[in-house]
Amino acid sequence: MSSFFTWYRLRPTFASRSVMAGVDLRTVAELMGHKTIQMTMRYADLAPAHKLAAVEKLAAGWQANRPTDTKTDTSTFEQAYEVAKNAS
Repeated sequence: MSSFFTWYRLRPTFASRSVMAGVDLRTVAELMGHKTIQMTMRYADLAPAHKLAAVEKLAAGWQANRPTDTKTDTSTFEQAYEVAKNAS
């Protein structure tokens, strides 16, 4: 890999930081000139802390709306939360 600067190398940074700032993928795709969301997703690799924050938002909403049925199995959700928490 050469050490010289090119604007092209800023594309992943632009995509990732845009998505982490709350810009939706469709808008990022349009700004980057991508025809598909899949191409944008290749560039928009999110930081582990950002992924954890997303899971914590889900957990907070889920806890607020937690069903009163004690037979509800929540183990899968709790496992996903622990995996995301340990990844950061």
